[in-house]
Amino acid sequence: MPGGTPTIKDVAERAGVSVTTVTNVLHGRGGRFSEETRERVMQAVEELGYRPNQIARSLVRRRSHTLGVVVEHFRGALLGNPYYSTLLDGILAEAVRSGYQLKIIALERPDPSHARLSIEDGSVDGAILAAPLYGSPLLRWFEECHIPRVVAGSSPHDLRAACVDVDDEGSVYAAVQWLIRLGHRRIAFIGGPTNYWSAQQRERGYLRALHDAGITPTSHWIRRGNYSTLSGRQAMEKLLQVRPAFSAVVCCNDWMALGALEVLRRRGVLVPDDISVLGFDDVEAAAVASPPLTTIRQPVREIGIASAQLLIRQIESGQPATERVIFPGELVQRDSVMPYSAEPSDRAKPLRRLRSRRRRR
Repeated sequence: MPGGTPTIKDVAERAGVSVTTVTNVLHGRGGRFSEETRERVMQAVEELGYRPNQIARSLVRRRSHTLGVVVEHFRGALLGNPYYSTLLDGILAEAVRSGYQLKIIALERPDPSHARLSIEDGSVDGAILAAPLYGSPLLRWFEECHIPRVVAGSSPHDLRAACVDVDDEGSVYAAVQWLIRLGHRRIAFIGGPTNYWSAQQRERGYLRALHDAGITPTSHWIRRGNYSTLSGRQAMEKLLQVRPAFSAVVCCNDWMALGALEVLRRRGVLVPDDISVLGFDDVEAAAVASPPLTTIRQPVREIGIASAQLLIRQIESGQPATERVIFPGELVQRDSVMPYSAEPSDRAKPLRRLRSRRRRR
């Protein structure tokens, strides 16, 4: 290789493995090699500066007209996840409209070396990192890579790269303020996993709204789940043991809110007469829940469209971008929230008035 471009054979010789093993490692075919072998191969790739041959082909044609979408911690249920599937739908719609195709780069681990080989091989003109976890090593690498890139969702405030997201903190802050104006003072919170930026920001909005209203929450008011319906059920079971009881609960996403509604219905607790419930996301199931769920709508598809637009603008202008595009959340009022009254017999009256107004619309 002296003075020339390193080949896959050079990588195999440096790592002391076969060319087939190098190929399996580079394509993420887990189960066909040990972790030690993977590390040797990746070290050889780094030392030699090897890049797959596709980069040479892309240099000839200059553009691949393909956008990469990077998803970390892939576990085989990408399209079954409402957030990712809606986000991808928006990205795809804008890509097709602008004459681009998509390449989905699904990573089993947040490995910058593997991501670099998949993204900087010339097969994509730019990349969108979809909802990375808090503290993901991909975020720091994404700031430094030399291709056009955008982070879609879960974007830290100090990120030095273009990003598109919803105002998680501000949306929850406004919703909790609204509950307080309705008379609620004891407001519980079912938070999400702390390794999600969105969960951290939504909890921060909840706490800030209570603080600004002069309300001091206790640790018993807050329970956390993992964004699943089951974790919402478990969190609500624990919250129902808190005394004195709360009059409203804010859930970090709709699936946990739906789980909370199941528990309340099974326990004979009336929603919203006894407890008001508020979610976040506005998934399709929220509108047909019993009762229909009041929630904060985040424009996931629009986030996908805006992410693709921002990426394509970088690609076609040749100018990098670090701008933040932040969408506001929208409070969607349905039947799971009502004004608080100290007298249970009075609580249904505002609910009936709200429903009658809706019917006249």
